[in-house]
Amino acid sequence: MRKKIVVSVPKHVKKYFLNPEFGSLEPDGGLYVSGRSLIGAQIAGMAIATPFVFSRVEPSGNNLTIWYSCRDKTHEVPLEKMSTLAKALDELFRRSLIIEVRALHGLCGGDYSRFIRSFLERYQIEPDVDVDFETIRKIYRDYLERVDKQTREAEKNIFA
Repeated sequence: MRKKIVVSVPKHVKKYFLNPEFGSLEPDGGLYVSGRSLIGAQIAGMAIATPFVFSRVEPSGNNLTIWYSCRDKTHEVPLEKMSTLAKALDELFRRSLIIEVRALHGLCGGDYSRFIRSFLERYQIEPDVDVDFETIRKIYRDYLERVDKQTREAEKNIFA
């Protein structure tokens, strides 16, 4: 049985996931994910058995529609878990950005803005339209600061 969930996510996260690498694109603008995909596994982990069907209220704003397959009619993702799913999708976007930019920045060095722009361009995310470019830069900058802090603490422990 095909089931539908609607998650409220930022515009850049929606554009990131509406990509064939995460599942097949539906004619209604949604994304169909298999149970073996990363998103499908997260949905399966959040779904619970419900003895009754409850009505869904579609969130306002920018929504990502995800279709998935489930054998049991009574398994649903509860409304309380939708915010957790939205945070998990945002975290997947952030991790992908960090991994790609880290690899290119480590290889080429220099200013990492061009690597961030190429990442955004690949997923048709327009800087300063879909998301503030400084916000995206801050994601990677915070990562660099966190790694630098861990390195300094490790060096202090080694040489103490």
